[in-house]
Amino acid sequence: MGQEKPSDFEEELEKRFLTYALSTIVSRSLPDVRDGLKPIHRRILFAMESMGMNAASKHVKSAKIIGEVLGKYHPHGDASTYESMVRMAQDFSMRYPLVDGKGNFGSMDGDSPAAYRYTEGRLTPITAFLLSDIKKDTVDFRSNYDNTLKEPVVLPARIPNLLINGSSGIAVGMACSFPSHNLHEVMSALLAMIDEPEKQNITALMKYIKGPDFPTEGIILNTKAELRKAYETGSGAVKIRGEWKVENLPRGKKQIILTSIPYSINKARLIERIAEIIISRKLAPLTDVRDESDEKVRVVLEIKSTADADKLMSYLFKHTDLESNFQINFTCLKPNGEPARLSLLEICQEFLEFRKQVVTRRLNYELALLEKRLHILDGFAAIFSDLDKALKLIRSSKSRKEAHEKIQKHFKLDDEQTSAILEFPLYRLVAMEMEKILAEQQEKLKEKKRILSILKSSKKIWDEVRGELEEIDKKHGDKRKTRFDTSENIEFNAEDFIEHEDVHIVMSQNGWIRKLKTISDPSTLKFKENDQLLSITQCNTSDLLALFTSFGVAYVAKVYNLPYTRSGFGEPVQSLFKFGDGEKVIGMCPLTIKAEEESSESSGQASLKFDKESNLEYMVASANGFGFRFPISNLGETTRSGRKIMSLKEGDQMIGFAPVTHKHVFLATAKGKAVVIATEQITQLSGSGKGVILMKPGDSHLVGFKFVSLRDKINMVFDSGNDKEITVKSVRLCNRGSQGVIISKRKTIIKIT
Repeated sequence: MGQEKPSDFEEELEKRFLTYALSTIVSRSLPDVRDGLKPIHRRILFAMESMGMNAASKHVKSAKIIGEVLGKYHPHGDASTYESMVRMAQDFSMRYPLVDGKGNFGSMDGDSPAAYRYTEGRLTPITAFLLSDIKKDTVDFRSNYDNTLKEPVVLPARIPNLLINGSSGIAVGMACSFPSHNLHEVMSALLAMIDEPEKQNITALMKYIKGPDFPTEGIILNTKAELRKAYETGSGAVKIRGEWKVENLPRGKKQIILTSIPYSINKARLIERIAEIIISRKLAPLTDVRDESDEKVRVVLEIKSTADADKLMSYLFKHTDLESNFQINFTCLKPNGEPARLSLLEICQEFLEFRKQVVTRRLNYELALLEKRLHILDGFAAIFSDLDKALKLIRSSKSRKEAHEKIQKHFKLDDEQTSAILEFPLYRLVAMEMEKILAEQQEKLKEKKRILSILKSSKKIWDEVRGELEEIDKKHGDKRKTRFDTSENIEFNAEDFIEHEDVHIVMSQNGWIRKLKTISDPSTLKFKENDQLLSITQCNTSDLLALFTSFGVAYVAKVYNLPYTRSGFGEPVQSLFKFGDGEKVIGMCPLTIKAEEESSESSGQASLKFDKESNLEYMVASANGFGFRFPISNLGETTRSGRKIMSLKEGDQMIGFAPVTHKHVFLATAKGKAVVIATEQITQLSGSGKGVILMKPGDSHLVGFKFVSLRDKINMVFDSGNDKEITVKSVRLCNRGSQGVIISKRKTIIKIT
């Protein structure tokens, strides 16, 4: 055996992957532009039609339907097959459902449908227009998976199902996403294309097709220009939001009613998100939410009587799925089986061309049946002209074969005509019956002439297509469910909704943070095992909170955005910010902000500014003895990644920060050395940096610092748990960068207070 070359393996791998990809695209994931169906949906509808399950029939157990589909056409998973059937029955998923379901078929809350042994289904009236004329050789058939039956390659759809019901799917390397549209609008556009084919363009189509029309209603916010671009390119996004109204209640109370939600949005999850906003008190005017929906959406938002409903809804549109985007991707299978991204115009053109082919094939089929029947009727007409002779020939014959030969020879007929005459009942030879047969002949000749005239004229074929479209439009055309609104959102300031209240922020040494309204006794606070209190600070929900870490990073967030504690220990700070490995919080402080009115030339809105009247400064220091001062105004709200405050060398870490309050600062190392330096010697930086050397720790490291007056006392805490108090005067005043003096021998200092 020859050794297989790597190139041969790569070639075979590529070949098999492409085969798999093509199979996924064609056989599973993308709809056909002609009937708008994927194979699984097509097989379900065809199986139901074969079972005689039209709109007038009784409902049949879904289990029987699924079994029929799996056994004859689709030998794959029953769960996925049933899921496909369920979607075609959901009036919140499809604009015009193709299956009439009976039982629990799921809900907008994401509830799962009942098992297929409990539900029933049948075809809807509109589905008949997808399957009509399927037995008249209007479409090609192919063998099923085991070559025992035939299944249609495509359904002879009279309705533009791809546009009116939409479709979505993910294939290998491509995907599709078609929004639903209004049947009347689409039909009007198709009729206009038939009447004026020379004026076919997107602009002309959009005179009729205003935009998508979703089954869950809602408001489309896109401009005509945006929709036109999406229709021209086959790619874009539809911005849609839910509808709402204000209901006035007795005693001056009011509430907001959500009457619709965006398409494909889970209503239960939406309500949960609104409830989270209420619990976190980010939207103080909103007090409660409840679902009162039945067949129609009705979500009640209880609000304060003084609340501005427009601003409140603007907040919800921004922070919930009450406003969302539906992506447009017009990728589908063309009649030749190739996937392509089409424009709206191309989709309509492909559908109309398909309808012309179907009508032509149907007429040819009907013509063949007419000619076959006329051929027999011509034989009857021939013997009716000399009936006595025909009867005499039959009576004189000794066998059927002899009679067959005599009749065929005398009247110059073929075998088919002769056989039909010999099988003709004698009672029908009465004058009235003979007249009926001759009348049928004339009627069939007239119908043949009509069909031939249609087939010879392209215009008449298009008239047939037009008549069918008008019939469907008349029966099933309806009003739009989704309306348009391009008005701008009401501007709001998120801080306007903050409920200003004093709170306490508790931080543990292991990084667990909690927000509490009140703390009666700090000693009663509980912490996880091997954890203890790091810091408690009191602030207002309108303040900012700065967290400083050992990596020299400051994380600043609005206090009202911090979640109220759900458990007794709080939330890990890593869930709020993007911490590095080994990064720890070393302290925190509130940053008071105030609203300043803009000038008359500005927008008139209030903006948040730091209160600079105090000119407050902070100082930071590292374990290696570096540090600097910086103005508090440098700090502002950060992202989850924080803001670098101090540049640190490898192995170094930030050990503390404190507001600059005195003219001197006391610094101490772990091995018992200390120094007192003048605050003015510490460099002020406007941005991040390493700073200057404050104290040389030698073979030790800095454990802390404190701003002091020369008359203050310092308390040192040792690793043994003992402490010792000294006066600042006992430590020599030095310039920065010195090694300091010994204040403790043989004891390791862990903290100074």
